[in-house]
Amino acid sequence: MNETGDADVVRLNRYCARCGLGSRRFCDTLIESGKILVNGKRVTELGTKIDPRNDKVEYGGAKLKPVRALTYMAYHKPRGVMVTASDPEGRPTVYDALRRGGYVADDLRYIGRLDFNSEGLLLLTNDGDMVHALTHPRYHIKKVYEVCIDKQLVSADARTMRDEGVESEGQLLKVGAVDSMNLKTGDGHWYSVDLYEGKKRQIRRVFEGMGYAVVRLKRVQFASVKIADLQPGMARTLGEREVAALMAAGYPENRNAKNTAWKIPPGPKG
Repeated sequence: MNETGDADVVRLNRYCARCGLGSRRFCDTLIESGKILVNGKRVTELGTKIDPRNDKVEYGGAKLKPVRALTYMAYHKPRGVMVTASDPEGRPTVYDALRRGGYVADDLRYIGRLDFNSEGLLLLTNDGDMVHALTHPRYHIKKVYEVCIDKQLVSADARTMRDEGVESEGQLLKVGAVDSMNLKTGDGHWYSVDLYEGKKRQIRRVFEGMGYAVVRLKRVQFASVKIADLQPGMARTLGEREVAALMAAGYPENRNAKNTAWKIPPGPKG
C-alpha cells in the first residue's frame, strides 16, 4: 500500500466511490467499520491512500473495479414505470425502460424518486457524491412539479400547505410556492408546486391531507435542470453547464466541472 502521496495514489474512499459503492462519506463508514480490504488486510484508517495499479481492494469478497467515466443523464420517466432496480410485483422499472430504449444505464443511480403513477424528470448518475449532495435534506434542493387536482385549490389551503404544513403519517409536510397555471383540462385544475424536501409521496400526501385528489403529477425541474422538450421515455446527457450548476447547488466537494470527465451514454439503437 502506498501512502507517500505521489501523484498516482488516491484516497481509499475516493477509489471506493469510483467503484460505485456510494458517496465518499458513505465509503468512509465502510472503511471505519472494517468492511474494506486492501491487499487482503482490513483497513479502518480514514485518509488511507492506495495505488490502484498495484493494490487490490475488496468489498464483500469481490475485487473492486472503477465504473465507467462519470456520467450524468436526464430521463423523462413515463407513468407506469417503477423507480427501482427491481420490483417484486414484476412491474417495469426505469432500468427496464432505459434498456428497451437502447440506453446503457445499469451502473447509474437515480437521484430522488418518482412513484409509479408520477411522471417527469429523473436524473441518473454514477457520481455517488452528487447523489448524496442532491438528496441530502440539508441542501434544500428545489424541485418543480406540475400538479393536476380534481377541483380548484382554495387560496387559504395553499397558504396552509406552504406556511403551516399538513400532518400526514406522523410527519409535518410542507411545500414551497403553489401557483395556478391558469389551466383546466378534462382531468382537472393544474398548479405549479415547488418542493424542497423529498419525503415519500410528499405532494400527493399534502394535497390529499387537504381534501384534494391528485390526478396527475409531473416533475419538470430538478435544481437547475429542466425537462423542457424531452419526450416521455427519452434520455439525454447533461451538458457541462448543467453539471456545473448541479455541483453549485449542493455538491459537497466543490469540484470544478471542467475537471470532471464524463461521457455520453449510448443513445437509442438505430
